[in-house]
Amino acid sequence: MQVRDFMRQDVVTTKSNTSLPQLWKLLSRKHIHSISVVDGASKLLGIIVKEDFLKKLFPDYSEVLPELGLHADDEELDIEWEKLKHLTAASVMKTQVLFTRPDTNVMRALSRMIVQRVRQLPVLDDNDQLIGVISKGDIFDRLFMRRKNKQRI
Repeated sequence: MQVRDFMRQDVVTTKSNTSLPQLWKLLSRKHIHSISVVDGASKLLGIIVKEDFLKKLFPDYSEVLPELGLHADDEELDIEWEKLKHLTAASVMKTQVLFTRPDTNVMRALSRMIVQRVRQLPVLDDNDQLIGVISKGDIFDRLFMRRKNKQRI
């Protein structure tokens, strides 16, 4: 069983100049946890994981815990938000991206996701172009569905 048998090819991507508000809309509307950043030739430039995006917006919990008296005043937070709104995908993406190839054994890909604590891996072809994505959920769904179907036979 290879990654190509489990991966999804309908990958949501973005360009490096996409603004943070646009990125958030994509993540929210598509109900996804990460988005791949690609160039015009579909080469993977980086990845934005929802949690990292949120860390960029709220780098310190003290900013959102006014009862502890550890945050800047509301005016300063508004100024920071205005600065963040003008940032782009290039400013929040990770450029060192874990990925897999379509001919990788699916259990090896799953093991890598578990060890590296990531939910999914981009799938790149031999030219390093993004051709799909595989997630833990994709693998488990397919394995359990396949077993369920075998039991019916």
